[in-house]
Amino acid sequence: MKIRTGFVFGFILSCALLSAGTVLSQDEIAGLPLAQDMAHEAETQWIWGDVVSVDKAARSIKVKYLDYDTDTEKEMAITADDNTKYENVNSFDEIKPQDTLSIDYKIGTDASNIAVNISVERPESVETSSEDIFMEEDNAVTDSD
Repeated sequence: MKIRTGFVFGFILSCALLSAGTVLSQDEIAGLPLAQDMAHEAETQWIWGDVVSVDKAARSIKVKYLDYDTDTEKEMAITADDNTKYENVNSFDEIKPQDTLSIDYKIGTDASNIAVNISVERPESVETSSEDIFMEEDNAVTDSD
């Protein structure tokens, strides 16, 4: 009988401690944002596409891009702010329709897309291929002989 009473008492005590720990842990995080909200705020997205239009007054651009999930072309409006960084251009004012952009952006609290970094893709200039360089070196060696 003593063993059964001790077992029941131990079981009740274990349940009480487990439920107290659960209540305490819920109280500790009650005032904090949910982890999924924090991840949503901190997550940076990326798109690559062509500029369809530029609204310089609103500092907004519309970009046509390929949605890899649905394999369809879509358009997205992205707004630049004072914290936006630029690559291959000095400012928002240099971006024009038909430019190809790589954009890192975050989703704002009002569900707007805010650019973190805008990189304008510039075509590389046509340079001499490595094959042409080797041929020039071979000719130089042959010419000096």
